[in-house]
Amino acid sequence: MTTADEYRLLGFADADREAAEAFTPDPTVVKNLADQIRAEIGKLGQEPKLTMPDDPRNSVQAFLDTLPDIRRYHQERGIPDDISWASLADLGQQLKVSRRTHGEYSLETHWWVTIAWTGQLYALGRLQYLLHQVPADNPVPGTEPGEWIIGVHIPETGPLTPALVDDSLAQAREFFPRYFPEFPVKTANLWSWLIDPYLLDNLPQDSNMVRFGRRFTPYGEPTDSQDGAIFFTFRRHGTEHLDELPQDTTLQRLVVNRIKSGGTWQSAFGYLHL
Repeated sequence: MTTADEYRLLGFADADREAAEAFTPDPTVVKNLADQIRAEIGKLGQEPKLTMPDDPRNSVQAFLDTLPDIRRYHQERGIPDDISWASLADLGQQLKVSRRTHGEYSLETHWWVTIAWTGQLYALGRLQYLLHQVPADNPVPGTEPGEWIIGVHIPETGPLTPALVDDSLAQAREFFPRYFPEFPVKTANLWSWLIDPYLLDNLPQDSNMVRFGRRFTPYGEPTDSQDGAIFFTFRRHGTEHLDELPQDTTLQRLVVNRIKSGGTWQSAFGYLHL
């Protein structure tokens, strides 16, 4: 049984902790996913191939049931407790995002949480990092096929100030050689609509978002990400109700006005050398 302290360390809001405790899981479904998670822990470099339940609340229970397993893996690697818990606290963060989006206890991104739960994603200060290999179909300039790199991810946990980003990158430079020495990394990459050139050119150039995006050198071909821009800005899906969306910030107005004018937001690729 998950303790109150574990719920706190996993970042659960009170409403989500109470809902998790009140939920009656399907024991067969939960055991099936939990067994799959245990089998994938420590298999680095590939997205876990798991069959996710139709009801993501069962996924949450499977994550709670396998908490001792992923914690043991972190301890065997020597990963400090604060980094271990900060990385796993993405579960609570994703529950908060789902509640804000849907107004109830749910986990829209339960597939995403499996990446942290199998030992591939680590929170180091403001940013998260995914240990993976250079994809053959979209090579990163300056790297070799199969080379290990770290993918940068941006949780919704506060501002992207230059000082916080500098600190996080400095932590990454020390963390991976120390705790994953068999997977040497020299490069970080990012795939995000936050480095869409249109965004970087049309927000104030001294904004945290632009200063963050300019750190990365573009490469590869962008992919359309219209719904991604809507979701990450407003926590809603679809473009059918643009006039109902708040227009309180420069970013909100930019996202909506581009779509209304016939433009398409894209997720671009970028890299930086560590």
